[in-house]
Amino acid sequence: MPEILCVGLTTVDVTYQLTAQAAAGKKTQAQGATLAFGGPAANAAAAAATLGSDVTLCTTFGQGPLSEFAVAELGAAEVKLVAAESTGQLPISCVTLTPDGGRTVVSANGIGVSPTPPTELAAIASASKVVLVDGHYPDLAMSALTNARAAGATTVIDLGSWKHALTRLLPACTVAIASADFTVPTPDLFEYLLAAGPEFVAVTDGGRDITWQDSSGNSGRIAVPQVAAIDSNGAGDILHGAFASLLAVHGDIVECLTQAAAIASASCTVLGARIPAPAAANLGRRQ
Repeated sequence: MPEILCVGLTTVDVTYQLTAQAAAGKKTQAQGATLAFGGPAANAAAAAATLGSDVTLCTTFGQGPLSEFAVAELGAAEVKLVAAESTGQLPISCVTLTPDGGRTVVSANGIGVSPTPPTELAAIASASKVVLVDGHYPDLAMSALTNARAAGATTVIDLGSWKHALTRLLPACTVAIASADFTVPTPDLFEYLLAAGPEFVAVTDGGRDITWQDSSGNSGRIAVPQVAAIDSNGAGDILHGAFASLLAVHGDIVECLTQAAAIASASCTVLGARIPAPAAANLGRRQ
C-alpha cells in the first residue's frame, strides 16, 4: 500500500515559451512548446514519487489518445494509478510562459465530470500515511478523506480556488494549504478554515513568505528561497507533493513545509512542473 495517496485532477498541458506576453487578437510566435501531463493532483503525485515516496494517484483519464499519453507519462514518473471511470476527453490546459517565469493558464479543469469512486479507493486511503486532495472530483476526494481519517492518516487539501464542495471536504482535512488567490465567504481566511475542520492552515503567495496558523493559536512565517525563475507553472503543486512526501516521514508540519517551499522554488528554475535532480537529492525526504 502507498505512503501517499493523491486524489484529483489530471490534465494534458500544452506549454508555449514566449518572449513576451501574447497580445489579444494577434498571432504570436512561440520560442518552443512542450506536451506533458499536468493538474494539481498529478503534478503533486509525480513530485512525491521523485522524492522517493510510494505514491498512488486516483484520478480520471476519460477517453482517447491523450488519455493514453497521460497514463504512460505518469507510469514513467513511477506513479501508481487508480482510474475512476468517466466519459468525455481528458482536460487540456494551454499554458504560456514569459522569460521571467510568469505563466498564464487556460483549462476546463474537468468541469461537469463526476466520476464514481473505484472500489479499491477506500482500502488504499485507509492504508496510506498521507492523503492529498485538490478539491476536484469531490466524490473521489470525499471517499478518500473519510476512509483516511477513520484510519488515523493525515489528510491535506490543496486550496487553489473556492469550490462549493469544500464545505463537505474541509471537515475531513487535518491540513489546508491555500494560495493567496483563494477566498472564503468571510473576511478572515484563517479563522474560517480553522473553524471548518483543519488543525493547520497555511497560505502561499508565490515567492513571498508563507504564513501559517494552527488550532492551538500558534502562527508564523516561512521564508521562500528566491531563485531566477524561468517557469513558475505548477510550483504550488510541487510544494504540495513535496510536503506530503516529507510529512509521511518527518511529521513536523512547519519543517516539512519549509523544505517543501525550497523544493518548489527549485522547480521554478527548470521548464516543466518537475523537481530538478539536484534538488531531489539535496532536499529530499531521505536526508
